[in-house]
Amino acid sequence: MKELNLVLMTEEEFHIFIEREVSRYAESLRKYKRLQREEALKKAHLEIQRLLPHGINTPFHTFYRCRNGTEDVGTLWIYADKKKKQAFIYQITIFRCYQGKGYGKATLKEIEKILRKQKIDTISLNVFYENQRAYHLYKEMGFKTVSMTMKKQL
Repeated sequence: MKELNLVLMTEEEFHIFIEREVSRYAESLRKYKRLQREEALKKAHLEIQRLLPHGINTPFHTFYRCRNGTEDVGTLWIYADKKKKQAFIYQITIFRCYQGKGYGKATLKEIEKILRKQKIDTISLNVFYENQRAYHLYKEMGFKTVSMTMKKQL
């Protein structure tokens, strides 16, 4: 693995990223909330609009491309509130063909460096239970479970 860099997304890259995120989030809503496709897409669009009323220029939100030399290996969306000294990873994706090669760990290390320079002292994220690879990576990187949602299908 070459050195990993986090590169700010351009406006055009952001729009492509958000369309992918809406689709990904809608699929999660279909799977976990049992919504129909159209309802899930509508809800996903509304949630993204709520979170990002000014798009790429929404305060506290930053969008990165994870780059290995000249190749994009993933994406990262982070919220960082310097006043509260807290950050939240909304999305971290390492593209499938690059998974298992250390890019997730390298991405987390890079964002931690950036956040430390901003005097952020806490970083949080959510992970679905079925994503065991990510869950174990986060534990290895020092994240602790602070809450848990359980579900029973009736």
